[in-house]
Amino acid sequence: MRTISIQADGEHLNRVMEEWLAHLVLGIPVGPHGIKFDGDLSSGTVVNHRAEGQWTVSFRPNPDGSRRRTYTNPHAVARVIIAREHAAAADAPTQ
Repeated sequence: MRTISIQADGEHLNRVMEEWLAHLVLGIPVGPHGIKFDGDLSSGTVVNHRAEGQWTVSFRPNPDGSRRRTYTNPHAVARVIIAREHAAAADAPTQ
């Protein structure tokens, strides 16, 4: 499997990153498999689309489930992936 690393070169490109990631999130088919960011299944960020219109973001390791949240907005998912945190990033307005 190929791994691709992407980094915005300046704040003015943050919107491009968010739009791209939101588009990628929308493309994840509903099912048991997801996309891993920044690592692997045991130590990265995992995004799953197990129900229509709902995406689960899990920061690993996550033994008690406290670092997993479900979102209905793909832009919120994109912001969470970029920030590597749930609360503040998800609530931020779309750029």
